[in-house]
Amino acid sequence: MCLIQHSNESSHAKGTARIAQLSLKKLRTIQLGDHEPFTQPQNDSDFWCNPVLIYPNSENRDIAELVGTSPRPLVVLDGTWRKSKAMLLGSSYLQSLPKYSFETERPSRYGIRKASSPDLLSTLESIVAILETLEGTGKDYAQMLEVMDWMVNTQLSFIASTKP
Repeated sequence: MCLIQHSNESSHAKGTARIAQLSLKKLRTIQLGDHEPFTQPQNDSDFWCNPVLIYPNSENRDIAELVGTSPRPLVVLDGTWRKSKAMLLGSSYLQSLPKYSFETERPSRYGIRKASSPDLLSTLESIVAILETLEGTGKDYAQMLEVMDWMVNTQLSFIASTKP
């Protein structure tokens, strides 16, 4: 899996991607700044042999179609909704990738930032949903979500304690 992360997110205290980076040994992260288009990496053809973009859109194919296949890498964008959309629209390479999305019955547990729609998930929640869909029930990613729950509760407690 490859996480293409907006540079503003890398040091953000409320970002969930860091939990995924610490938990998943094979996760690669590439940082992009504003107006910096992502281009196909030239020096890593084994890793970039069959990439697909996972991005929410009702017109995308269902990620369940990838079960039993081995796309490499699964590309996930990390940033605010506005910045992730700008990363996608600013990169003809990302736009050219086959696009997949998923639906989940699970509501977001990330109560710090507001999403534009109740069915949108944090980066970590999305990564967990992707891996659970593709790898089935044999792997347990609950610990990553438990760490996120702790982070969210800690942030919310801090916010509540600093309100006058």
